[in-house]
Amino acid sequence: MLDSLHRVMNTVTRLDNAMAVLSWDQETYMPEGAVQSRAEQLATLSGLRHQHLTSEESQRIGEGARKLAHDLPERQRLVVENFLEEQERSLKLPAEHVERLARATTLGQDAWKRAKDAKNFALFSDALSEITELKKSEAELLGYEGHPYNAMLDIYEPGLTVDHLNPVFDALGSGIKSLLARIEPRSATVSDEVLFRTYDGQQQLKLATEIIQKLGFSMSTGRVDLSAHPFCTQFDRTDVRLTTRIREHDLRSCLFGLIHESGHGMYEQGVDDSLSGTLSAQGASMGIHESQSLFWENIVARSEEFWHWAFPRVKDAFPSQMSDQTPESFFKAINCIKPSLNRVESDEVTYNLHIILRFGLERDLMDGSLRVNDIPAAWNAKMNELLGVVPASDDEGCLQDVHWSFGGIGYFPSYTLGKLYSAMLWNAMNRELPNAADSISNGEFAPILEWLRKNIHQYGKTEKPDQIIQRVCHSPLTEVDFLEYVTKKAARVYGI
Repeated sequence: MLDSLHRVMNTVTRLDNAMAVLSWDQETYMPEGAVQSRAEQLATLSGLRHQHLTSEESQRIGEGARKLAHDLPERQRLVVENFLEEQERSLKLPAEHVERLARATTLGQDAWKRAKDAKNFALFSDALSEITELKKSEAELLGYEGHPYNAMLDIYEPGLTVDHLNPVFDALGSGIKSLLARIEPRSATVSDEVLFRTYDGQQQLKLATEIIQKLGFSMSTGRVDLSAHPFCTQFDRTDVRLTTRIREHDLRSCLFGLIHESGHGMYEQGVDDSLSGTLSAQGASMGIHESQSLFWENIVARSEEFWHWAFPRVKDAFPSQMSDQTPESFFKAINCIKPSLNRVESDEVTYNLHIILRFGLERDLMDGSLRVNDIPAAWNAKMNELLGVVPASDDEGCLQDVHWSFGGIGYFPSYTLGKLYSAMLWNAMNRELPNAADSISNGEFAPILEWLRKNIHQYGKTEKPDQIIQRVCHSPLTEVDFLEYVTKKAARVYGI
């Protein structure tokens, strides 16, 4: 029976991998004219996946495995439980819904690109309306307690609810605003001008790729390409794809974008080989996944210790641009804290206000208190309230993110969860590796990656996110560690 179960899972994961290849190609090399045929290809594969996972034979095999599960070693038992959870979720979704959503999101991504280029949300509103209605229907099909947004949160962060998230985000937002008030009188003492000088694109990509390899991303089982929106995808732990984007007048975009995605990639490369071909051979949740990317991007690569090691490499790559900089001044530049329009390019403190904004809009979309056509006005009002800035056009505001176009309603909170988790994990790591900061300063990243693999990566999806955080950090989710972390860094950068 277990052999039969693994055959079912292998087929499902291969279909997942095939769809991932097509989606990766759509974002990197596919010609614009192919979007309609790509939508049909992905819809067909989504339907086949659903059909295979929910067939009478697969259900029979699942029930047989359920009866055997209690006698299995723990990891195998958890693999079976993950399969059964996925099958039960899929059984609630008709094949027609799955195919419609795959088609709508493929076309939606194309509509989003066109709307963003034209700076006109109206060109995306019809596509987003269809996607939103499909996600509302999905929430009803899946079932939920309390708020309909809980059904979406559960997809990306199992067990998380609006009632759990509201108080954490409220406390986080309050703590951030208090910190910003302390920084404001000292804001003129730190400049990030160096980041916006002219930097050759190919040299940026070469430098960033060399750095992620040093961190531990394996290019023998991964590669790097360019896309409009940076992402990481994997077709197997031996085939992990990263993308980044290059801006000649913004050094952060390529460098920190690729470090961020490499954190996702190292997570995928570190899943235990025994999980290969199962539905557990992936990250535990998007919040845990983001904790890994944000750990490397922020905890490591925005630390002062990191720039003791990395600054000479950046200076070798860009000698004229760095001629007036020191490791200390560059460290301060990349940690300049100030409200901005763009989430991806914001600092690690105000970034969370961008997520709180999106969380509120998504929550209101799902319960019907916000209409799709009212998003631009609602977005601009919340930007003004939370960050004190207002986008001049839709591409700077409500069209800056790709997530809604691929149906990722419920995804955004994962980014801030990742920040909170990463600060908690850093404190836990330091209790076991008290010399972790020295390792970073010396460019010795292997002990850090090994700790993450031992405590998180190897388990794949065999544990729930709250179980991981409780096991490793001996605490439930909290904003306290993150606020302490950013306050300490702000003190170093601004002298507050």
